[in-house]
Amino acid sequence: MEFLKPNNPVINKFSLKNISITTQVFIGFVIVTVCVLLSIFISYYNSNRIIKSADWVLHTQEVLTQLGNIEALLVDLETGQRGFLITGKIEYLEPFIEGKKRIYQEISSIRKLTSDNINQTQRIDSLKLVVDKKIEELDLTIYLRKNKGYEAAKEIVNNDSGKLFMDEIRMLLSDIEAEELRLLKIRSPEPEQIKETTNYLLIGLFGFTLIIISIVFTYIYRSIRIPIQKLQVGLEHIGKGNLDYTFEIQKANEFGNLAQFIESVLLELKTTIVSKEELETEIIIRKEVENDLTNIKNNLENRNKELEQFTYITSHDLQEPLNSIISFSNFLIKEKDKMSEIGQKSIEVITESSFRMRALIKELLEYTKIGKKSYQKEIDVEKIIVDLKTDLHSLIQEKQACITYKGKPLKVNGYKLDLINLFQNLIVNSLKFSKEKTPPIITINAEEQTNEYKFWISDNGIGIEEKYFDKIFMIFQKLHRHDEYSGTGIGLAYCQKVIDMHKGKIWMESKIGEGTTVFFTIAK
Repeated sequence: MEFLKPNNPVINKFSLKNISITTQVFIGFVIVTVCVLLSIFISYYNSNRIIKSADWVLHTQEVLTQLGNIEALLVDLETGQRGFLITGKIEYLEPFIEGKKRIYQEISSIRKLTSDNINQTQRIDSLKLVVDKKIEELDLTIYLRKNKGYEAAKEIVNNDSGKLFMDEIRMLLSDIEAEELRLLKIRSPEPEQIKETTNYLLIGLFGFTLIIISIVFTYIYRSIRIPIQKLQVGLEHIGKGNLDYTFEIQKANEFGNLAQFIESVLLELKTTIVSKEELETEIIIRKEVENDLTNIKNNLENRNKELEQFTYITSHDLQEPLNSIISFSNFLIKEKDKMSEIGQKSIEVITESSFRMRALIKELLEYTKIGKKSYQKEIDVEKIIVDLKTDLHSLIQEKQACITYKGKPLKVNGYKLDLINLFQNLIVNSLKFSKEKTPPIITINAEEQTNEYKFWISDNGIGIEEKYFDKIFMIFQKLHRHDEYSGTGIGLAYCQKVIDMHKGKIWMESKIGEGTTVFFTIAK
């Protein structure tokens, strides 16, 4: 009997004390639920039995009612026949005709009702045969009365064949009725008996459920309340500084796990308390790192300022000698008639290159100023397009171009001047790179998406080969010679930088000879 001792590890392993509170609550819930479901099942099952028994009682009563209807209809048939035989008036045959229709309906209906009882079905089939013979006898007398007179019909009536048929019908009806009454006697008490049995079962089950609920509630209450009290006492000791306190909770449930966790935390606190000196050292290190980061930030700001000054000074210093070259070139152009052909060509090249250099320096300065001394605000895109069409009126007229804005009316937040230059660069490119003798058709579309606004500008120009799609957005990249199309190679790089500043992206689709579509997005 060593196995049954209280300290046996197998028994302790399966003790309720080692089951979690959640599992205990779940087990209690399952037991109560099973009791409730069992009560519902018993109620449902016995209710169906009561209903079925009641249906059988109604079924028997319906059969008895229809038996009475058949007998009454036979009386109506005889009454109509006798009235017609005596008077010869056709009006007396109306109940006879109606009765003939209904009597077969009643027989068919009662046969369906008793289809579960083979003896009753056989009796009803016999009844139908005798009723057929009775109706044939009645039809014969009516026929003779109509065609051969009263005496011929009376002769059939006097031979008592009709009476024999009626006696046989009544005997069959009596047998059928007796069987149904026997069944009714059996079936009538069943609903009450089932009801009484159901009540006893439900009362017993209800009492059992109450006992189970009481036991489960009491056990779970004790399983929760006692550990909570021990935890409360222990936390009070810990709050007073006793880090060596040990909880007296031996259960392997949530409360036992919580007690073990608190004890492990206390042990870790005792072994990992940081000293005051270590904290001060860490603070000093963090301050040094913070100072280093501040110095790095200041150095970057100074370098940016120096770079801006360098860009401005360089461009300014470049423009001074460039202006001198342009001035002397203009002077020499006036005297070019006195020069040789090579000299004239050289002056033209110097002048053209000087102007290109000036434009390049100007656009380079604009490129470095993107986003400087500006702030974001709400911008009406459609109004920008309208204003640009006004500003570019001369170029549009010269090219006989058609510019249409088909996008939805949108207002975006951004840097106004930079966005104006973005749209201007893209429109001017579409006008510049148009096909000869073909008026440019430029369409601007826009739509609002979940996290951004999407725009695309399409034209019917000369198009770009796919291998240049990425290269074209790099600074100083040109695909054509200066004598073919003017430009500095900065325009699309400018657009790329503006789009980057607005946290969007820019790309293009194009086919040689068909046109180009430039897409770009602006973040909301």
